[in-house]
Amino acid sequence: MWIAHRYLILFGLIATVSSVPLENTIEESSARIVNGFAVDISEVPYQAALRRRAVSGWAHMCGAVIITVRAVLTAAHCGNLYVTEPSSLRLVVGTSYRLSGGSTYDINRIHVHEAYSATTLENDIAVFITSKKISFSKNVQSVHFAPPNHNLQTGAEALVSGFGTTSYEGSASSVLLAAHVKIVEQTACARAYLRIATITSSMLCANATQPARDACQGDSGGPLVSNNLLVGVVSWGEGCAELSYPGVYTRVSSYYSWIHDKLATTWD
Repeated sequence: MWIAHRYLILFGLIATVSSVPLENTIEESSARIVNGFAVDISEVPYQAALRRRAVSGWAHMCGAVIITVRAVLTAAHCGNLYVTEPSSLRLVVGTSYRLSGGSTYDINRIHVHEAYSATTLENDIAVFITSKKISFSKNVQSVHFAPPNHNLQTGAEALVSGFGTTSYEGSASSVLLAAHVKIVEQTACARAYLRIATITSSMLCANATQPARDACQGDSGGPLVSNNLLVGVVSWGEGCAELSYPGVYTRVSSYYSWIHDKLATTWD
């Protein structure tokens, strides 16, 4: 999720964009949990992980969220390079460990939002369809996602989880971590990022203090759940757990109809 560099080299082009994920090094640049606590998968059974094919096997890439027996929700920047080669990715569910345990599923189809922008990270959302049904259990369950115009109040408590680094550019956690955060008022978040990026209505922000808590590199695409509803997908931010910069999430309620449209193709 979070990269604080002002200048990023992407596919040989220099982009003057701050706080965006490096899409060609997703494993190192997507977000992870800072100042969180170890959590058992049975407490967040909707948590999933995406792994990409690597020279030495399969490497952790991004988080994801189970929403049906055939689909997960994640960030667009986790899938936009793999739309034509979904077999290069795998979905892992039902494990509290970053690189072991759980059940693995092949990816059959990747739907990246048609208006996704790698520059602004607007519409940073994607639906991945598995090749076969996900087997549900105590450790594997779907989560309901927020409906249109969901009233997510400032200060509402939420839980973010993932298998990532515990500090900006730090080492990855070997176990699943979670952190309690609170929803940040929209104009306050927009003001915080005023000189960096635009916070749109389809984004939401969350953070926590004492100590500062946040998602960080490796958690991109993972869940932000409030009151048993998926309200956000980990997207981007400036640094990790920076008090001046809340974490930025894709606002799931803004994409309710789009998600349902993509789910309708699951059985095509």
